[in-house]
Amino acid sequence: MKKLMIIILALLGLVACDKSSQSEEQITVNRDIPKDQAVITTVPAPEEDPFLASISVPNQIKSNEEFVIKATLKNLSDNDLTILHASGVFYLSIKDTNGKGVNTFVMAEVGKYHLIQGKGMITEQYVYKIEKPGVYEVSAIARFSNDEGDNKKDIEVETNKASFEVVLLNERDKG
Repeated sequence: MKKLMIIILALLGLVACDKSSQSEEQITVNRDIPKDQAVITTVPAPEEDPFLASISVPNQIKSNEEFVIKATLKNLSDNDLTILHASGVFYLSIKDTNGKGVNTFVMAEVGKYHLIQGKGMITEQYVYKIEKPGVYEVSAIARFSNDEGDNKKDIEVETNKASFEVVLLNERDKG
């Protein structure tokens, strides 16, 4: 029995030595790659989500007057896709020149299913009013889930940033 154990341990030792020598060879090969040279991997790039989001706003707005911000989510694929989102798809952000947020809102987390046809789009409009003159920046993030059979995928698509200026409505507003 002792002889059998010695033989098994010897074989395990040989296998372990063989594996460590392979690791050493691999390390040696990796050391030979120059640091400034790109290493090409065989891992496929992650598949891009077939969506594009954009936002638009008028260039100039009068203080205390309502204006409309349009946010659009476009399905770039040819396939009809069903998404699940809150009461709205987009979460807006309006900031002043100092980066301070000027809008705050709470969106109901109601689950809504929405079909976006191939090459189709969803457009949401938001009405705002800003008192203080100045330059502002608006952007949004579309947040939704895409159900592809058993694969539920949470997706966020950021829009472009759009700038606009709020000017005084009339001389009385200076006060």
